[in-house]
Amino acid sequence: MRRWGTGLVLVAMVGLLCACGSSGTESSAKKAAAQKTITIGIPNFALPSPALGCGGASAGAGGTTSIPVTVSRAGAQVAAMANVCIDGQGPFPFVIDTGAAGSVIDSKLAANLHLAHVGTPQQFAGVGCTATSIGVQVPSWSVGGLSLSAQTVSAAALPDFGGPGQPDGLVGSDVWARFAAMRLDFARQILEVPGTEAPAPTSPVVVNGPSSTPVPPALLMGSAQVVAPMRVEAVEGQVLISTTVRFAQHRRMQFVPDTGDSQSVIDRAAARPLGLAPSNVVAKQTTVCSFVTVPLVHSGPWSIGGNELAQQLIGSTNLGVVGAAGFVGLLGADQLSRFGSVIFDYQGGRLVLGAG
Repeated sequence: MRRWGTGLVLVAMVGLLCACGSSGTESSAKKAAAQKTITIGIPNFALPSPALGCGGASAGAGGTTSIPVTVSRAGAQVAAMANVCIDGQGPFPFVIDTGAAGSVIDSKLAANLHLAHVGTPQQFAGVGCTATSIGVQVPSWSVGGLSLSAQTVSAAALPDFGGPGQPDGLVGSDVWARFAAMRLDFARQILEVPGTEAPAPTSPVVVNGPSSTPVPPALLMGSAQVVAPMRVEAVEGQVLISTTVRFAQHRRMQFVPDTGDSQSVIDRAAARPLGLAPSNVVAKQTTVCSFVTVPLVHSGPWSIGGNELAQQLIGSTNLGVVGAAGFVGLLGADQLSRFGSVIFDYQGGRLVLGAG
């Protein structure tokens, strides 16, 4: 499983949005240290109903296609999932995961569907663990009734995937980028694409921030609250996106806008010089191959594209190869969902928050 080297799969990232205030005589850091430590367990998010089967897609204005998604919350955590059908079988619940550079299927489901292996097993790293994945050929598939082209996806045994009440995979940016743009509407619980699916690029493509290509107007339903530059890198069927986040007046840092991360997280090494105040909350989290416990810290004032984000608790942990690649955090669905909707403009290099 590759998230372009992202060693931490934060699909079931956990924690608690906690506004632990401070007094004039005692800092929030000291108060947190004096409080009893609270450990938050991994939540169970609602899966999409199987009642729609392999259907659900509908035509919208301006040539758009809408599919139903299930948005659920557990404390401050937010997850979005949709039904996926593979070769006419299903539906299977998959996470809408823009932070996944390549889509993933649980290895047990891949075996049950007799999906042909492609290539040789590859090793990948998580936090303090390693595991293997292998490419499998998906001959035909759909998400929420939206037909998708045949492709190779990674099959891996991920913790908290493939069991009763658990998702069976991730639909990543490799898929959504082929539609040029995608709008995930948390408030209305729908996902929209502006047109038909294009072939994946055959050579590396980099979109480094806003281009002259406009945001597909059919996805805009009002004036956007935030329009932030988004870097898009596509190579070998993988698509990685990132944007710039700033804490207080510190330097700008690259975060992955990640709908598959139910709580935002920052690399511990990057957080250290920011002086983020600790909390008394720790959270159990799922990596690609293990379970870990991570302390949560107060974000303090932070912003994207010069616009303030809501202050909250975020995870602080060693992101390993994510940090080594220059990406020091994940901007999760807990924060993105606050804007009601998010447009991922892959072709134009923009992240549009709160567009109606």
